This record gives sequence, C-alpha cells and structure tokens, in this order.
Amino acid sequence: MGSGRNLGASPDESSSPSHAFTGATRMRHLMILLATLVAVLLYLDRICISTAGASVAKDLGITRDQLNHLLGAFFWSYALGQLPAGWLGDRYGARWMLGLFIVLWSLSTGLLGFATTLAGVWWLRLSCGLFEAGAYPLAAGIVRRWVPLHSRGLASSVIAVGGRLGGALAPIATIQLMLWWTYGEQLGEIPKGAEAAVDSWRPVMMIYGGAGVLIAAVFVIFFRDWPEQHPLVNEAERRLIEPDRTVAAIRPCRSLELPPVGAMIRSLPMWMNCFVQFAANLGWAFLVTSLPLFLKDRFGTDQQNLGWLQSLPLAAGIVGLFVGGVFTDRLTRAFGLRWGRSVALASSRLLVVAAFLSVPFAGTDVQAALCLAIVGLATDLGTPACWAFGQDVGGRFVASAVGWANMWGNFGAALSPVFFGMFASGDRTDWNMAFYACAAVNAVAAVAAMGMNAAKPLLPVPAGIS
Repeated sequence: MGSGRNLGASPDESSSPSHAFTGATRMRHLMILLATLVAVLLYLDRICISTAGASVAKDLGITRDQLNHLLGAFFWSYALGQLPAGWLGDRYGARWMLGLFIVLWSLSTGLLGFATTLAGVWWLRLSCGLFEAGAYPLAAGIVRRWVPLHSRGLASSVIAVGGRLGGALAPIATIQLMLWWTYGEQLGEIPKGAEAAVDSWRPVMMIYGGAGVLIAAVFVIFFRDWPEQHPLVNEAERRLIEPDRTVAAIRPCRSLELPPVGAMIRSLPMWMNCFVQFAANLGWAFLVTSLPLFLKDRFGTDQQNLGWLQSLPLAAGIVGLFVGGVFTDRLTRAFGLRWGRSVALASSRLLVVAAFLSVPFAGTDVQAALCLAIVGLATDLGTPACWAFGQDVGGRFVASAVGWANMWGNFGAALSPVFFGMFASGDRTDWNMAFYACAAVNAVAAVAAMGMNAAKPLLPVPAGIS
C-alpha cells in the first residue's frame, strides 16, 4: 500500500529542526528522491499489463477468465514475497538488495515482450511480483535510516506519491506507446476509436524493462544504506538525522535472527490491520486490473480514452496520501496512537463503501471513473495510517512488520480480478453485484480497524531505547 510515519514517530516526541544544524548537507533529500523514483517504476511495471490486457488476450488467444487469473498472478507472489524481502532488507540494507530487486523485476517485465504462451506470461508476472515485494518494506527502512524523526511522515508520503504517480502514468503511457508503435508518424491523425495492433504491447514491455535496469544502476551508484557511509554527508547532517538515538537500536540485525512471526500471529491488532489491508486491496486492485474491462463492458469505452479514465482514480490517490498523512498525524496528536490510527482507517473504509455503492448509478464512463476516483482517494486516505501502524509497533523489525501486513493485504489484491470476474460477465447487473459485495467487505473492515492498537509494540522495547 502507500505510506505513513515511520517507527517511533510519536506525536509527543520531537527532534531538533533543520535550522538548528547550520551547514548540514542535504543528501537525505536525494535518498528519498531515489526511493520515490523506484516507486514510480514499481507501479509502472505493476499496472501496464492490465491496461494492455485486451491486446494481450487477443495476441495470446486466451479467454477472459484466463486473463483475470493472469492479472491476479502478480499479487500472489507479491504477497508471499513481502516477509522474506522485508527480512532481507532488515538484515542487509536497501542499496544492494533493492538494486537487485529492481533489476530482476525489470527483466521480468522486459521479457514479457518475448513471451508467446500464457504459461510464459504467467511465470514472468509471478517473478515480477516476487521481486517487487521488497520495494515498500525496504522503503520504510530507508525513511527510518535517513530522515529525522519530525520529517518521516512527509518523506513516507512523498515515496508513496511516487508510486501513485507511476500508477497514474502507466495507463496513459502504455496506450500511447502502443498507438505510437502501431501508427508511427501518423499518430496525430488517428481517428477516434482507433485500436492499437494486438502485438503492440510487446515493445512497450521491453521499453519499461530497459528503463528499469537503468534506474537500478542509478540507485546503486548514488544510494547508501546509512548516512555515515555516504561521502557527501557531513557531521551536521548525521547529527540531524540521529541526534540522540542509540545506534544499536536502529541498525539491522546481522545475525540469523528471524522476523517475530510468532508475535505477529499472536497479535489481534496486527490481524485487524491485515484484514483492513486485505479489504482495501480487494477494492483498490480493481482499479489496476479489471477497470478497463468494466469500462469496455458497461460503456464501450474506446482504447484512446481508456488510459486516461483508468489513470484518474490513481491520480486521486495522490491527494488521498497527502491528506491521509496529515489526517492520521493530527488525530494521533489529539487522541494518541490507539485512536489516531484506527479512526483514520475506519473513516477511510466507510468512504470507500459509499463510493462503491455509487458506481452502479453512474450513467457515463466519466461519471463511473469519478466515482471510482473517490475509491482511489479514500483508499489512500487510510494508507498512511496502515503503514504507520506497522512502523509504530515493529521495533527493529519495521520492514518485516510492514511486509507481514502487506502480504495479507495483497492476497486481497490477488483475489480481486477473480472476485469481480465471478460477478461480472459483461452484464450491467453482474457488475453492480460485484460493487455491492466489495462495499460489504470494506464495511466489515471499518469495524476491524477499530480493533487496532498502535500503542502496543509487537516486542517489548529494551530499557533506554526509543
């Protein structure tokens, strides 16, 4: 999901503002920029296949049900890879692990251009999901290690916005590149309703894969795991980032110590968080998988407009992330961690319920996209609180805690295309039933959110460590 404040960013705590450290370098901003660039690529590679789904189905000769399962394949491996990838990030740091992950998921995307069978595309999407699994858990660690306590909420939101920006750009860029490949210099003369060639998705996947390898190289060259490892970070910036904290408390474990899976299994608040993320992703994944099919079925939307309409809900999520970060932080300052997280999440789920219930009444594809834009905005309104919960309770296992909840959340995303596909066969009533069912799941999630307690850490905090 999106982003939030990092571990230990309690509203009662404070740290010295930047102006108190005269002459401090600003390499921490570059580190967050690099993480944001990775997030843009992450969602570009994640969403592009759904936008090109109709062409992929025609090119490979697969059925609609097969396409639905294919679109969900990414999220199964993405979910299962969360905890192992988070543990690797906790243990080895982000520079080489995330750099490796970027290369591998980019190769998985690029090789789609050469796949000729459903099985080939299936395995490449599974591998893409597996290698993307480490991105957000490791991003949580980057914010923890590079950003002062008082700025982590904003930094986490910026990274999450990068993901949503990539998601909003993916449908537009994918359709336009497919049309460019099909019509070349005649792009400006394409008549309304023109369709790209069925194999035009292949070179687009190759372009995205090549771009990812370049971004991986940039990341490894300029990123460092810790401020003291970067030659351009001065002492003032190091003291700004870690003024009073015990260094041993935030360094990754180099032993074979495993994530606290037992503690997470025994934690009812953690299970409540997992279900909230499951419900959120069940609905949100519709926006990045089945939305193009819905628009074609219900309104006959042409390919040229499809990319723009699919990008609208994802762009709305950017607004939700910024507002959601402020929302949960203000609630936390007013009511404490316990209610600052749970109320923010419960209210966002209720807004999602209202938005899904409104979609069946939309009379045009634009109206439907606007209703679903509220789903995107409301989902990301709760994303900062979701991430903040894992960061609040995770201790030195921040990436593992975030990865655990993300794993269960992405089981919802994996089921989403099949869930909506069970109801929707192109008939108006079937799609409506899918929206009603998803609204019901999110209503239950609103109740579950009230059972979350971010003030109770998973593991006891040793004396003297914040």
